[in-house]
Amino acid sequence: MKYKEKMGKIFLSLGCLVTMTLAGALGAPSRAEVGQPPASSTSAGHHAGASAVVHTVTGSPASPFIPVRREMTPQGDFVAKTHRITLVAQRTGDGSLTYNGTVPGPTIEIYEGDEVELTLINQLDVDVSVHVHGVHYKIDSDGTRHTRSFAPPGGRYVYRWVAAPGTGGYWHYHDHVIGPGMDGVRGIEQGLYGALIVRKPGDSLPDKTFVLVMQSVWFNNKRYPHTPLLEAKLGERVEFVVVTHGSRFHTFHLHGHRWLDRGTNRIIDTFTQNAGESSGFQVIAGEGVGPGEWMYHCHVHDHLEDGMLGFFVVRP
Repeated sequence: MKYKEKMGKIFLSLGCLVTMTLAGALGAPSRAEVGQPPASSTSAGHHAGASAVVHTVTGSPASPFIPVRREMTPQGDFVAKTHRITLVAQRTGDGSLTYNGTVPGPTIEIYEGDEVELTLINQLDVDVSVHVHGVHYKIDSDGTRHTRSFAPPGGRYVYRWVAAPGTGGYWHYHDHVIGPGMDGVRGIEQGLYGALIVRKPGDSLPDKTFVLVMQSVWFNNKRYPHTPLLEAKLGERVEFVVVTHGSRFHTFHLHGHRWLDRGTNRIIDTFTQNAGESSGFQVIAGEGVGPGEWMYHCHVHDHLEDGMLGFFVVRP
């Protein structure tokens, strides 16, 4: 075969190969385009990496607090009440320190003008107290070691609070004596905390309330997949009370939902909170987005990667 004829056949073969390669890369339909699933397809709702992982939404079902509707006078005013509450400090089987056997402790709901007489019964082997944020009290109800306002092992102590006008909002309570020195932070670290809601006339009352306490890389002293699983029906008014403890700041975010930033005209879906702070908001479950498994989490990346997330499940 002559040299020119050989070279012509070689170039013709190379041209066909290049044409076929370009057609495959640029013009050929993919498996998805012809109605076939991609070879690496996974179920919806998660990302695919080098090896796709199917995640199942899970958590510890949370028991919501159901707000109580208050009686009102014919003039539309609330009748002030004195709430007599008992908290029992006790250790649970998993080693947690609790008020009344749960972490967080019971959600306390009162209205401006109400008073609280809270009896703390101590079933622990160390001194324990209740220190409250937001409402009025005398120094002997401070819940601190230097005031000796705590319950010794096997003992009890009575605290008195007043929800004076102007104290409405989302607050919290916690132990303030367990641990070395005067600070008393070890009880908080092990679960001795809870939420206090002070309502005002005219406040919208939710169908249910969930309390989430951010501490270290935990929600309510749990990491995913053991974090609280929050559930609501489509259209329910759901209240979130978010408290921060520990030595880190956190940025709370709830997927698919928005709310009014209190005291402003801003609509938000994320906020940052420092230790000792608390806030709350209400959403209509699934409003504008429908049912689904909506994630809540801290938006600080290393906190999120360490399991600081959970799910708000909105059912039809």
